[in-house]
Amino acid sequence: METKTLRSAVVIKVNDFALCDNFYRDVLGLGDPEFTSSFGSFYRLSETCGLHLLKSGLTCLEHGSAAVSWSFVTPDLAALETRLKEAELPLDKEIFHLGFEEYRRGLDPENNPFFVREEKP
Repeated sequence: METKTLRSAVVIKVNDFALCDNFYRDVLGLGDPEFTSSFGSFYRLSETCGLHLLKSGLTCLEHGSAAVSWSFVTPDLAALETRLKEAELPLDKEIFHLGFEEYRRGLDPENNPFFVREEKP
């Protein structure tokens, strides 16, 4: 597959990098990152969009003042819900409307929000 130029990316800074990296890779099911080190990982979300997960250099959580939220599509929402419940981080029951689509809201281990919906056929 030819890699296209990255047009946009989400940057999330976390304090417990190992915990959050495992969460994004395994629980959210983003798979193996294209790049990983002891201080950051890069996950390609689509041909032109990515997610940078970075270890914060601060001793306090950064998301309190600079929270970011992002959305993605999963092929199997029920399977994702099961993994999130097992991780004790269930999706909110409330439906959120982003544009014309309906999403469910979740939180990563450091309370960074994300929105997810199931892929339509």
